[in-house]
Amino acid sequence: MKTKLKVKGLIERKLENPKYRREFAEGYEAFKLEVQLLNALERNHLTYNDLAKVLHTGKSNISRDLRGGGIYSATVSRVSRMARALGLEFVPMLIPIKKAARILPQIEKLIAA
Repeated sequence: MKTKLKVKGLIERKLENPKYRREFAEGYEAFKLEVQLLNALERNHLTYNDLAKVLHTGKSNISRDLRGGGIYSATVSRVSRMARALGLEFVPMLIPIKKAARILPQIEKLIAA
């Protein structure tokens, strides 16, 4: 019987490095926030320019905040205002690290419902 070799992808190999894994996890949370805002823009049939008008800011500011990793430069207040303009409530939460693996899937399930 032949043994099937599993070839690891680039990301899988990089994730073996603890430093890279930590940075990836931190960046992934920002990525998920950006995706939620972009999906809300799409659902509401709005452009960056439309959102900028509602927020009384420039389109370039919205573009900067919603490009890959750009959400890090946005203030909590700005993210909250963007969410409100898109019919969402921004709820920042602090969850104990030891309980996060148990709590976060439950929260994600509630949000998806």
